[in-house]
Amino acid sequence: MTTEPDPFDDLTLDDDFVSGGVKEPTADERLQKARRIARSNDQLRASGEISDGSGKPRFHRVKKSAPWIIIGIVAASAIVVVALIAR
Repeated sequence: MTTEPDPFDDLTLDDDFVSGGVKEPTADERLQKARRIARSNDQLRASGEISDGSGKPRFHRVKKSAPWIIIGIVAASAIVVVALIAR
């Protein structure tokens, strides 16, 4: 145990403390906001501003690593050729 005093000893959890906290929206308010966002997204999708994902390009890691694979194959082939010539 430590001999330091507890920093929360003077804290009183009364109505003033609770009322001073962050106010969260009610479930109905969150639902209304979600519906507004969905309507806006539907309007943007209808006008062509938002893609539906059908034509979205996929991330291909092969494209980034393909040059390195080719460089590795060429380097390995060169090492084998040099080793065979040096015999």
